[in-house]
Amino acid sequence: MTVERKPLLAFGPAEVVARPTQTPRDLPRLAKPGAGRQGERLTPQFKDLAAAFEAERARLSADTPEEIDPALVVVFDLAGSVKDFRNAINRIDGLEFLSELLGDQSDPDDDFHMTEREAGRTDKRVTHSLYLVMSNTKAIDELLRLFAQWQADPSASFEHGLGKFKTAFQQLTAIRRWGAEDRIRETGLRERWEETLSMVGQSVSTVLVEVELWHRRDAAQRAAAEAHVEEVITSSAGRVLDRSQIGEIEYHALLAELPIQQVQSVLTNGASAIRLLTTDDVMFVSPFTPMSVAPGTLEPVTQTNLARSDRVEGKPRIALLDGLPFTNHDTLQGRLSIDDPDGLGENYPVAARHHGTAMASLIIHGDLTDGGPALDRPLYVRPILQPHEFMPGHEQVVPNRLLPDVLHRAIRRIVKGEGNQPAAAPSVRVVNLSIGAQTRALTRRMSPIGRLLDWLAHSYNLLFVVSAGNHTDEFTIPADAAHDTDAARLAAMRVGFETALLRGILPPGDALNALTVGATHSDGLGEIAVPDTVWDITNPDAPAHYGSVGPGVDRSVKPDLHHSGGRALYTRPIVLPGQTDVAVGLARTAATGPGLQVAAPGRGGATNSTVFTNGTSNATALVTREASRLFDLLESDNRDPEDAPLPDPQYHPLLVRALLAHASSWGAWENSLRNDLGLNGQDARRQLTALLGYGRLDLSRLGEAASNRAVLVAGGQIARNERHTYGFPLPPSLRAKAEWHRFTITLAFMAPTVGQLTRYRSAKVYFSTPDTSLAGGERSDAEHNAVRRGSLQHEIVQGSRAMSFVDGDSFPIHVECMDDAQRLRAGNTIRYALVVSAETAEQTSNTIHEEVRDRLRARARVQGRIRP
Repeated sequence: MTVERKPLLAFGPAEVVARPTQTPRDLPRLAKPGAGRQGERLTPQFKDLAAAFEAERARLSADTPEEIDPALVVVFDLAGSVKDFRNAINRIDGLEFLSELLGDQSDPDDDFHMTEREAGRTDKRVTHSLYLVMSNTKAIDELLRLFAQWQADPSASFEHGLGKFKTAFQQLTAIRRWGAEDRIRETGLRERWEETLSMVGQSVSTVLVEVELWHRRDAAQRAAAEAHVEEVITSSAGRVLDRSQIGEIEYHALLAELPIQQVQSVLTNGASAIRLLTTDDVMFVSPFTPMSVAPGTLEPVTQTNLARSDRVEGKPRIALLDGLPFTNHDTLQGRLSIDDPDGLGENYPVAARHHGTAMASLIIHGDLTDGGPALDRPLYVRPILQPHEFMPGHEQVVPNRLLPDVLHRAIRRIVKGEGNQPAAAPSVRVVNLSIGAQTRALTRRMSPIGRLLDWLAHSYNLLFVVSAGNHTDEFTIPADAAHDTDAARLAAMRVGFETALLRGILPPGDALNALTVGATHSDGLGEIAVPDTVWDITNPDAPAHYGSVGPGVDRSVKPDLHHSGGRALYTRPIVLPGQTDVAVGLARTAATGPGLQVAAPGRGGATNSTVFTNGTSNATALVTREASRLFDLLESDNRDPEDAPLPDPQYHPLLVRALLAHASSWGAWENSLRNDLGLNGQDARRQLTALLGYGRLDLSRLGEAASNRAVLVAGGQIARNERHTYGFPLPPSLRAKAEWHRFTITLAFMAPTVGQLTRYRSAKVYFSTPDTSLAGGERSDAEHNAVRRGSLQHEIVQGSRAMSFVDGDSFPIHVECMDDAQRLRAGNTIRYALVVSAETAEQTSNTIHEEVRDRLRARARVQGRIRP
């Protein structure tokens, strides 16, 4: 028997019913103090808050003859959260809800602790939510009145719309001003400034910061806040370089240059030492470090005999937002559509065009070592990098612009046009972003650039393929492990696991609606001679040590999948007597390999130069290339007329995303890592999910079925509280056989998002727990809670238990939609794409695809007779 390739099949129409109501789970409950105890705890805090307003009023009155009611940001620190609390906040004159953040967890105490029905009080930590509110004195007085009213009679009714305040008062652990430390606690500002002073000392006179302002509802208030913050910056001898407002993601920011004396003041005297960090209009202040990429080598590179590209015509499908490529390279000439409205190419020497050239080469040709076919469409390129001012050969994101604004403008130009100009490339469906913001990776709050990509994907129906990011710093391993390659390999793996939190996903890889790609230690070069000065300490095809790891925001699955990023070798350390640890760093292999072979800038007019590179950028470009191939497959018109048509093109970006995840799995990774890292118990799967995402992309399974594997696809739009049920016809050759088989289900949807809220997704779409009994197997790979936290759900059920069913039975997949952070309004729907496959070993059955196809056709004929 031989396995034959087979085409994708399409589900018929879904059965649409109301989503069944679910029995509430008996979750741990929050025990709260009574009104009397809350009065004892909180009355002094309310008084301190009122005093802060009076002090601010006095300070402002000293500068103006008029009495001014100050506006300060107040933090409601609640144990747990209060659904729709923001609506109640906005009903009080003088209060404006700004944002909800995830607070720190606290140990249980007599006031706040978790209880269970059976066990009673538990030792579980208490989760907190921070509600950030702009308030004036009049509003604080109203809060004090409501608090006193609640204390006097907790059962008394509040005015219409204010009832949530009663619940909030019960859960309120603290009420205070948003302070200077809050503005830098999770941005990494202090840590980055400490590094700056320790590395460059007094050799720099300024630093760059991104100042994110509260996004006020009123445009006049936003303008006043921006003017005030700019005055604060300039009064301290700083200056504003760029500014941006993107209302759709509630983003309002300034890029500012501050004198180095401000850095010294903060590090010496604390965050409140400079006025910028005590300004109430400011939400966060982050270090601004334009993402930069280093070339693999500045030495002359290999010249190879490459066939010169033929010019291609047609409309571009892929947009590459990156550095400017070397357009005359043999592999790229006639294949690029360059759009450079900012004129970056005017000062972009060929010798500096490394990253964009490499990414364009990988997207168009793949790994040049493999010699794969080139894409038959031009590649749209929008430069967003430029040569580094001080470091030869390096490139960086435009250093005097806010990256969210650069990307927002670039995508709008592609899709809608700019000014009086029409859309630059409206045919684009996939956007490649092989970049990562080199800032502190956040896991509790979505980055502004991540929020932007989520909104752009949802609004313009685009597939963003984004790199997870690289962490290329040296790491240390025990000295006694450095004498043996296998011992060093195990030690490196364990160090990577132990330092995973420091190697988090880099923005915009945290975006929920993007496909985030990690890298595997693989390429097409094969075996090479490795000198004694370097060694290979990564298992073949395993996740690369340099790649970022998850989880994503709200413990969602990130990176989504891994693909070939190029093998990386490390320098072999010299162990000195008495050393306990040794540092291991990446070796330079650009000229000799290993790595992915890519086009490179030429020397002396050469147009056929190549280098070997590695990184998650490479993996992202290769996945983008595969995405284009999937679009070709979905748009082809050579299907059998007896088969149902594939989903409409409006679902193709989602369907491509789902198909890429569908062809990914952990494979042998799980057992290997469990053994090497000593992982066991229920928590092991959660830990592995953060490291592996949905696994490694298997190109042999991508976008096609086989004689022993049937793959069905669907696309739809689902409304709030609906259930769409699809029936996967069960192939008779699987009935009553105790042989290995597998069902794989993948769902992608365009999640609408809410930038102000911790929960972030306004609604969620998911498929309900697969029937493992009917499937005759157990769930494997990613942890079952994590898979529902993003907008890409991928689950595998496999086993060897005999399946019990009769001919004509189906395996049901229930796709459901429900509210998450907000209520999905009537008439609104969410796009989704579904991919489901069933397979077995070819020795068990080589007719799975035919059996499923025949039953789909029979079902369609019956439905056709019933429909009239």
